[in-house]
Amino acid sequence: MLIRMQVRLIVLVAVVSLMPMVISKTRKLSKNQSAPLSKARCDLVCFEANKESKQQCRADCRSQEQKPGTCPAEDSPLWAEACVEACNADSQCDGTQRCCHHGCGSTCSEPTDLHVLPGLPALPLVDKVKEKKRATVIEWSDGVGDAARAVPGRILYLLEEQNHVGPKYEESKLGEWKLLLRTNKNKTSLKNLLKPGHWYRFRVAAVSASGTRGFSAPSAPFTPRKGPRPPPAPKKLKVKPVKSDNGTVTVRLEWKEPNSDLPVIRYKVFWSRRVKGLNGPLDSVLVKHQSVPKERNFIDIEDLQPNSMYFLQVQTISQFGQNKLRSNRASVFYNTTSVHENQRIDIAPEFLQRREKKVKGLKLHKIIWYNHKLKANITWHAVPAKADQITRYHVHWKIIKCQNSNVSKKELSAITELTSFEIYELNYRCSYKVNVNTESKSTHPESELIIHVPGCEYFKKKLKSNALHCES
Repeated sequence: MLIRMQVRLIVLVAVVSLMPMVISKTRKLSKNQSAPLSKARCDLVCFEANKESKQQCRADCRSQEQKPGTCPAEDSPLWAEACVEACNADSQCDGTQRCCHHGCGSTCSEPTDLHVLPGLPALPLVDKVKEKKRATVIEWSDGVGDAARAVPGRILYLLEEQNHVGPKYEESKLGEWKLLLRTNKNKTSLKNLLKPGHWYRFRVAAVSASGTRGFSAPSAPFTPRKGPRPPPAPKKLKVKPVKSDNGTVTVRLEWKEPNSDLPVIRYKVFWSRRVKGLNGPLDSVLVKHQSVPKERNFIDIEDLQPNSMYFLQVQTISQFGQNKLRSNRASVFYNTTSVHENQRIDIAPEFLQRREKKVKGLKLHKIIWYNHKLKANITWHAVPAKADQITRYHVHWKIIKCQNSNVSKKELSAITELTSFEIYELNYRCSYKVNVNTESKSTHPESELIIHVPGCEYFKKKLKSNALHCES
C-alpha cells in the first residue's frame, strides 16, 4: 500500500512539473484559430451570408467552433488530479483535436470515432504526383470504402506541402506543413511553385460545413526531374563614397539578394584597379576578393587609389549537397576621381536603414496621444516557434536624436509574446531607434526601425482640443 502511494505521488509530481509545458503549448494553439481547416469550414458555413454579415459570421463560427467526434474516456485520473487546464474551447486545439475535459482539468485530444463518424467527407488518398510538361499534377481520391462519402453541400480540399533541400531524400530534414491551395476539385496543376533541388511530400484534407476527418497520409517523396540551377547574380549594384583621407578612398558596394531556388550561403566580392595597357584597352591590376556573410548585402572596400577606375563584382554562392553553385558575377565600374582628399561623405548609419533578418515586417502603425502621454504602436510578422515553445519578443527602444537637448536619452525595453507593442514614454520632436529581437542578448539586431515623433503643435492640430497646451 505504501509503495503504491509513493508511485502515485511521484507520477503526480511529474504531471505537475509538466504543467508549464502543457500551458505553453496551449498558448501557442490558442493563436491557431485561423488554422486552415477551421477557416475552410467557417468559409463554407458562411458561404450564403451576405457581404455585410460574412465577416462577423466567420468570426462567430471560429470562436464558437465545436469539432466533430467523441473525446476519449478519462484514462489518467492523476492528470485530472493535477487540474491542468490546457484548453477551454475546441478552437484552441490544433487540427481535428478537441478540448476534452477530465474532472477539473482539460487537454487537447484526438476524437476516438472521427474516422467512422457519419456526415463528414471521406478521408482523401493522394493517388499520384507526376510531372507533365512544365507543371506538376497532383490527384487524389475521396477514400476507399467509406460510407460517409456522399456528403451534402459543398466540399473544399486543402492541399499542403512540406519540403527540404538536398540531392537525397531525408525525412528528418522536412520542414513544417504549409498550405499550398484550396480547391473544390480532385486534382490540381502546380506551375512554377515547386523548386528544383527540393524534395516534397503532399497531403490533402476534405472539409465540409460539418467538419473534417483531417489530413490524408503523406504522399511518397517527390522531386522535380530538372536539377537545381546556379543562383542568379545579385541585383541592383550601387556604389557610394564613404571617405577619402591619407591618400586612399573608401567606398561602400551594395546589392539586392536575388531570388534563388537554393538558399544563399554567402557572397563573394571582387575588385580591381583598371589601367590603360600598351595597346589601349583597360587591363586589370591585382584582383582582390573577400567573402561576405549571407545576412549582409553590402561591403566597405578600403584603401582604393584616388583618381582611378575600379571594376567591382559580386557573386552569389549556394550549396547543394557537397557541391557549391556559383552565379555569374554582377559588375559595375566606379571612378574614385569624384572623391576629394579629406572629404567624408555622410552615409546613413546602418541602423537608419531598416534591417530585417529573423524578425520581419517591423513597421509603425500610428503614434498615439492620450492624456498628455505619447505612445507608438508597432507590429511585426510572427517568427515560427520551436516545438512546445513560445516565441518571446524583446522590444528595445532609445533616443538617437532630440530637438530639446534637455531630454534625457534613456533606453527602455520590454518583453511580449504578441506581434504588436505600444512603445511608451516618448517625447515630442525626438527620433527613436527600435529593435525587436527573439533573444535577450542579441549582438546583431534582428530588425530595426526609426520612429520620428512630431512636435506638440502637430498633435494639437490633429486633436482639435484645448486640453493640449504646447509650450511656446
